[in-house]
Amino acid sequence: MTQHLSSEPENIEIGEGAQLVHARDSSHILFSLFLMLAGLIMRAPIVVLPIYIEPMAEHMHRDVGSFGIITSLPLVMFVVVSLLVPWLVQKINLTRTFQVASVFIFVGSMLRGVLTWNTMLAGTVLVGIGIAILNIGMPTLVSEKFSQQPGLYTMRYCAAIVVGAIVLVLLSPFVSATIGWQAMLWVMAAMTACPMLLSFFLPQLTVETPEATDSENKGMHNSVIDLSLLRDARIWLFIGMFAGQSFLSYTMSAWLPSILNADDVQSVHNTIIMLIFNAIGLPISVGIPFFVARTSRRYHIIAVTALTALQVGVAALFPLHSVLGISYWYVFATVTCAFFTTIFVMVLTFYPIKAATAADAAEISGMSQSVGYLIAATGPVLYGWMYGDAMPGVSFVFAMILVVVINAWCSWHVIRMNVFSVRNTQEKH
Repeated sequence: MTQHLSSEPENIEIGEGAQLVHARDSSHILFSLFLMLAGLIMRAPIVVLPIYIEPMAEHMHRDVGSFGIITSLPLVMFVVVSLLVPWLVQKINLTRTFQVASVFIFVGSMLRGVLTWNTMLAGTVLVGIGIAILNIGMPTLVSEKFSQQPGLYTMRYCAAIVVGAIVLVLLSPFVSATIGWQAMLWVMAAMTACPMLLSFFLPQLTVETPEATDSENKGMHNSVIDLSLLRDARIWLFIGMFAGQSFLSYTMSAWLPSILNADDVQSVHNTIIMLIFNAIGLPISVGIPFFVARTSRRYHIIAVTALTALQVGVAALFPLHSVLGISYWYVFATVTCAFFTTIFVMVLTFYPIKAATAADAAEISGMSQSVGYLIAATGPVLYGWMYGDAMPGVSFVFAMILVVVINAWCSWHVIRMNVFSVRNTQEKH
């Protein structure tokens, strides 16, 4: 009897321990699933919609060139929302923040399906706000729930971002041919419903934010609004590295379908080229972090130089696209995506490598992405204003080469940087 009584507390403790382990496992699975489902909708609504610019313009009786703002608006929203997300997470916790983001993306996607100019703009603003919140919240989720394997889970949601665009590009010709292109807008809305529904089953996750009693903590929480960072030339190099690839990426994502249509590329080739344009980023996103971590600066510079030379060469051949035929567009899509994806993944990898502390990394990342996206937002609008649905000319070639060279120049200097602290620079000023 004595033995039975003494074992009872142990059994209770074991039972409670098993329940805690089960709860942790369930929480881990739910957040892991949300991480990947949310990744599917973090890029696709921005880069896939431009495929339908011409039929949308005809349906709404608007000039094609005015649709550049549809790609630029989400980038502007990132700049605005990035100032508020840390405050929102502290006020309502991370789980509810994800719920707000998911609802915004879903409602915005539904509004875009109504197919009027006002609902398209309003829907795009909501989608942009939602994606911006997810973009900032995902790294926090990884560090809070998957701190033992941050690289693995970061790679998973980065891969999901690419896969989401690939899936919609693959579905596009089939759905458009059988039901109509308008149906694809509702397919996108249905895709956004999945992470939204899942978000309401996630356990409440509160991010512990220690009191900002020292300069590092203050830097972590105020990084996105600390304009004194702009006094540091190294910050501008990071901005140039991030802004250049974003400018190229979102301008081409918005207008490459129109360029292909202007050149009378067959729909089959058009779909395959857009598929390549979105898919080539998947292996690069996986491989570049390992390349940067395991090789020296010399090889980083060689890689950027080789890609820059290749990109400049392909851009220089643009006026000969009609002579070179369909093969040119396959090469153009492959090289362009490889260039901006490589620079993008490199700069994300360099944030923690070049920064002296986590607080410095947060400040460099927040400022360079905010200003970078603001600069990139001008790309789709400028292209639409200059060319619309017409085939661009030599001015496009010069502009593209200029952006690529400036982007590469900033990248070379960032690669050559030693570890530094923005806090020391601020103290000097």
